[in-house]
Amino acid sequence: MPAELEGIVKGLHHITLVTSNQEVNRRFYTEVLGLRRVKYTVNQDDVLHRHLFYADEKETTGSAITFFEWPDLPKGQIGLGSPHHLAYSVSNIDAIPKWKAWLRSQGVSVAGPCIRDGRISLYLRDSDGVNIEITHPDSETISSDYLKETDAALTTVTEITQDMRLVKFNHATPISYDSHQTAMFFDKLLALKNPSTKPNPDQPETAIAAIGNDDQPDFLRYIVSDEAARGFVGRGNFHHIAMAVEGDAEQKKIERRLNDFGIHNSGIIDRFWFHSLYFNDPDGNLLEIATKGPGYTRDEPLEKLGTNLILPPWEESERSKIERALKETDCNNHQTWPPKFPKVVSPPESIPYQQRRRLPEM
Repeated sequence: MPAELEGIVKGLHHITLVTSNQEVNRRFYTEVLGLRRVKYTVNQDDVLHRHLFYADEKETTGSAITFFEWPDLPKGQIGLGSPHHLAYSVSNIDAIPKWKAWLRSQGVSVAGPCIRDGRISLYLRDSDGVNIEITHPDSETISSDYLKETDAALTTVTEITQDMRLVKFNHATPISYDSHQTAMFFDKLLALKNPSTKPNPDQPETAIAAIGNDDQPDFLRYIVSDEAARGFVGRGNFHHIAMAVEGDAEQKKIERRLNDFGIHNSGIIDRFWFHSLYFNDPDGNLLEIATKGPGYTRDEPLEKLGTNLILPPWEESERSKIERALKETDCNNHQTWPPKFPKVVSPPESIPYQQRRRLPEM
């Protein structure tokens, strides 16, 4: 483990996925999950399509889920290079049954509560099929009987109360072919640790490899299978996972480390609200190192975040062209609310058989 990098990676910064429709996406993440849209902008590498950011009320680092709106992409496939799910924490264990009642009232498929590996979790899917976990540490060793009783007693939840608010990401779950290779990659390049690799309670022939730092030892939880097939990015799947560093100096140390090891990377890119550095893990998952600042309030006051289409300064000259393209997308991309939410896969942290067969190398 490189001593100069130890402790530099602070955890997750944001997670970016793909949606088919910005309005359905907005209503789900603001009205159903209670997040706030904190930036309404465009994909800087594909400026004729939207990039949507949702986070908590204070746009806290590690709470932002973002989406590229690409309605013409096919449905994505979970597998190597296309992670399995993401998990949000709640601050109160009593929020778990409340979330179940609330989600059911909104027509969302939900599974759990499940007790496993020191936490209690619910699982759901958004309208595009993104797998989401809502979780809390099981510090009191709550019994399944207690959860059933609580679940049965709580019949109606009519709003998201303050104690139910999603806090920050607990973890993201990519897929790996080789846990040792994954652990070595993160140790040598980012000074992250692999404190445990355990059998997967949902699928004993696979394992869960924890990757993290001292404060968050498993903010990445890889599902490991030597039969894992390749996935691909599409609607309802991950585009990339971003990890946080304090600032430019720390990010440059990681860039130098990647270059020293000959790891192909993007170089540092100015995203205006933060700086980004992209590279792939050994299984093809796209990772990003993002700085905590300048932040989403750089060009909007906190109380007005996400209300208007905001472009980075270098794209302002193209605003008319961009707005015409977005309007054309909307004219050809009608979807109704509420959508028909897809069912949660059972068991929720498993890789379906067709996603575990090795595909021929391309």
